[in-house]
Amino acid sequence: MTTIIVLPEPKTAARRVLLFCLTFELVIQLLDFLFNYLQLLDSSSLRKIFNVAREESLGTWFSVVQAAVTGLVLSGLYYLSRVVNARTLGWLLLALFFFYMSADDAAKIHERVGGYIGQISSSDEKALLFGIASVFPSYNWQWVFAPFFGLVGLYILLFLWRQLPEMRQRILVLAAFGCWATAVGIDFIEGIEGFFESIAASMDVEVYTVSHPFLMLEEFLEMFGTTLFLSLFVSQFVSRMQAAVRGDYEQTV
Repeated sequence: MTTIIVLPEPKTAARRVLLFCLTFELVIQLLDFLFNYLQLLDSSSLRKIFNVAREESLGTWFSVVQAAVTGLVLSGLYYLSRVVNARTLGWLLLALFFFYMSADDAAKIHERVGGYIGQISSSDEKALLFGIASVFPSYNWQWVFAPFFGLVGLYILLFLWRQLPEMRQRILVLAAFGCWATAVGIDFIEGIEGFFESIAASMDVEVYTVSHPFLMLEEFLEMFGTTLFLSLFVSQFVSRMQAAVRGDYEQTV
């Protein structure tokens, strides 16, 4: 007796993942807006649970889990590859990158390592990177990790461009990168000393009133960019799983 595994259509599976993640992200944003921006909760400790701009919040938890799940899906794509070569190895490299992103979100690796290197470089005039550290206007992690993230991003773009022939899929890749790039841009602005303070002073409002919406948008774009990648990879995984199941079924009949 042969058991036939029924899988949803790739586009259907991707759409379900996209809608689920997007709904969760919007709910997180709404709760942050209600409980932190409008301060409908009196307890500051409870408000921190819903503050997407802070560590140890629901937003951080979701980002960590989402990146880890993306890594697992990519690991599955690598496992389903019939032949191991330079092309299929790319799925494994992407999986490792998203596992790193999950760990980074949990432990704030790039902020802490970048901040440490920047602090050392800017405090020692003999340091090789003193010039950059002393004049860079924003967070040090950006110039420390920019070459690494830039090379990884370029590799992911080129790899997926060859693996995904449909223009719709390629547009999703560009949209995901666009979300990440915009989030980094907002983070750069956030790190400029006195930026939000000057705007708040000109509008005669508190700094938090100006800065927090920017931080909410930054975190949303980071999460949504990963969501676009995840939905795309789920579509590929289901499609290749269907092909594998059909192949096994044809061998038994």
